Amino acid sequence: MPFLAVHELSVRYGETRVLERVSFEVEQGELVAIIGPNGSGKTTLIRAILGLAPAAGEVLWEKPPTTGYVPQRVDFDPSFPLTVEELLLLRLVRHRFWRHDEQAHEAITHALKDVGAAKLVDKPIGVLSGGELQRVLIANALIANPTLLVLDEPASGIDIEGEETIYGLIHRLAEERHMTVLLVSHDLDIVFRYASKVVCVNRKLICQGAPSKVLTAETLSRAYATPARYLHAPGERGNHRHHG
Repeated sequence: MPFLAVHELSVRYGETRVLERVSFEVEQGELVAIIGPNGSGKTTLIRAILGLAPAAGEVLWEKPPTTGYVPQRVDFDPSFPLTVEELLLLRLVRHRFWRHDEQAHEAITHALKDVGAAKLVDKPIGVLSGGELQRVLIANALIANPTLLVLDEPASGIDIEGEETIYGLIHRLAEERHMTVLLVSHDLDIVFRYASKVVCVNRKLICQGAPSKVLTAETLSRAYATPARYLHAPGERGNHRHHG
């Protein structure tokens, strides 16, 4: 059995069909990118898989995963006096928020070091840059040693250089920790660079498989409902773009 099998997954809100009969499988250790236009149901698909949205169909796991989740957007009040370390302490459910023992400190230090954010440990959350906050949120997801890491547009609002850094970090962590990753992304170049599998949806499943095989002009036109040119020179990177 695969790590995850999604079978005929459908989501409706009232009379609105958000997802309709989506099926795909994920193997252990794969980095799977979920793509599609705005409003195509990508975030809903993630939420339904995690049991956070009501859905028809089946979501079957080889064994129940330990999940780390990085949502698309988290807003913090800049005036709220919460440090990075205190935020991560909240994730360690075995520890009361005000309790600061050596074991908790070591777990937090290790998670922040893994994402290149050790120097941020005492900083207030409200003063972090977009890139710094994303690193901290990824560390927060990693602190429970998940077998499944789920990220919804993890580089949203970050400049191109920072985006490359964040996705490179995710790819490295997935390999080092032998995690399975589900990743919502809008950047097709990033998908080609890092994903082992792509699941393209626009309410229905458009395609699934290795990006180099399934991301054709035809499938992208079906997904984005516009004429598409997809530039991909074999053996090259950095020139994958969807053009409407």
